[in-house]
Amino acid sequence: MSRIQEVSARIISLNELLDIVAAIRAIAASQMQQGQRSLDAIHRYSEEISGALAEVAALLDAGESRSGPPQCARLGIVAICSEHGFCGAFNERILDLAERALAESNGDAQLLVVGSRGALRAAERGHRPNLTLQMATHSGGVTGVARRVASEFYRMFSIGELGRLEVIHAGFRAGQQTGVERRLLLPLDASVVQPRILRIPPLTNLHAPELFEELAGEYFFAALENALTESFTSENAARFRTMEAAHENIEKKFNELNLLARRLRQEAVTTEILDLIGGAEAMKSV
Repeated sequence: MSRIQEVSARIISLNELLDIVAAIRAIAASQMQQGQRSLDAIHRYSEEISGALAEVAALLDAGESRSGPPQCARLGIVAICSEHGFCGAFNERILDLAERALAESNGDAQLLVVGSRGALRAAERGHRPNLTLQMATHSGGVTGVARRVASEFYRMFSIGELGRLEVIHAGFRAGQQTGVERRLLLPLDASVVQPRILRIPPLTNLHAPELFEELAGEYFFAALENALTESFTSENAARFRTMEAAHENIEKKFNELNLLARRLRQEAVTTEILDLIGGAEAMKSV
């Protein structure tokens, strides 16, 4: 194969790769936008639940618990990673913080990893997660993942394996550099259940302790879904940036190869012309 043919073959391959990268970039951008819209709705819902909790807390008697002591003090650490790759160091930063949290617990914690790619990276680091769940690959699947995580925690809580739950996830703020956040979801933070002074008590159909427990569970689920949605949105933002950089690098290489191909073709044409001139001169001298 001549040099021109080799370069032409590489140009075709790069062009195909460019199309693939552009498609992944477009999907990541679309998922990121959908995640942002979901976050707005979840934030509003969390605020409503938080307000309702504060109002119901004011109806509780002084002796009634507002947070409920855990059955055991063992901590569950949920590391929310990605299901797929092409997102740079996204998983590494989350696992770095998860490792620090495990070290602080002195071995009295269980690691729960959401995201198959994150579980693989955790295994490469020498960790064996106590539980691995798949992460959502589209915005509509985040709620289902939140249900599975909550279900597994309630199961572990009911048999006394866990009493507290922390979540480590990538935060998302539009137009800002994303960071990694660590939040205690259960037991509820005291600021969430701080009673609100009411001039007019709310109309309720359940006893205050029962209603409080129902709202606390709803608030926990909303906080968990918020963490998963932020991580999903941040993951796709990271994937978009990675694919954008890859697209620029491939385009640069593509342009360089096109210039090389044109130069090689010009050199081939020049060589042919020189051969023709040389042949003509040789014929004249005969």
